[in-house]
Amino acid sequence: MAWPEAAQPRAPAAAIAVGGTGMLAKATRWLASRSARTLIVARRATLFIAGQTGMVAVNADWNAAKFPATLQRAIAEAPAIGTALIWLHDPEPALAWLLPVLPGARVVLVLGSVSEAPTLPTSAARIATVRLGSIATAHGRRWLSDDEISDGAIAALRDGRSRIVGELGPVG
Repeated sequence: MAWPEAAQPRAPAAAIAVGGTGMLAKATRWLASRSARTLIVARRATLFIAGQTGMVAVNADWNAAKFPATLQRAIAEAPAIGTALIWLHDPEPALAWLLPVLPGARVVLVLGSVSEAPTLPTSAARIATVRLGSIATAHGRRWLSDDEISDGAIAALRDGRSRIVGELGPVG
């Protein structure tokens, strides 16, 4: 489902990037450059934001029982989140508590090639998914580059449409 033209993302007061400091670093920086404030949620978020303005680090420890409350508090203290970019290896458990604290956000959820689309609550109608595949070459298939992955995420952030980057199927 695409966002209606009137609902296209415009410079939100705040944004959030969850797990966006590795292969999605380019997309995270793109999002942050269009937001007044961006929460960066990652294992090494503090390192990622070093020297950057407008970014706030939330160092993630997904195994800590108190982490959901820590992140929910950081979101509550931020200006209204207008856009969210989310990459998690196992998104379904976190989405259950994360989506309710992002009620007005336009969410782009990045999924690996072998990830099944998670079961989303009915309140999550404004989620665009980006499924990551592989690329055919003369010598077989290859994984996507970080730039290709980020470009797919940026396209989804721009137009709100779900998409597949590359082709889904076995690599090898």
